[in-house]
Amino acid sequence: MTYIPEEKRKHLSDLLAIAQQRLHTLKEIVATTNHDCSGSDIRLAIGDAITPLNIAHEAAEAL
Repeated sequence: MTYIPEEKRKHLSDLLAIAQQRLHTLKEIVATTNHDCSGSDIRLAIGDAITPLNIAHEAAEAL
């Protein structure tokens, strides 16, 4: 098992907290969106939620 410095663990934790907030927003959008642009709203929210996860993944790969 690799030792992860406290600073890097905090950074990953912060990124995952942001991702969690964005996933919550995505869930709300899916639950409440019901108009002509619903598909676009959902796709944008998915992209917004995936971004911090991709950054966290890259940061974890660098450990």
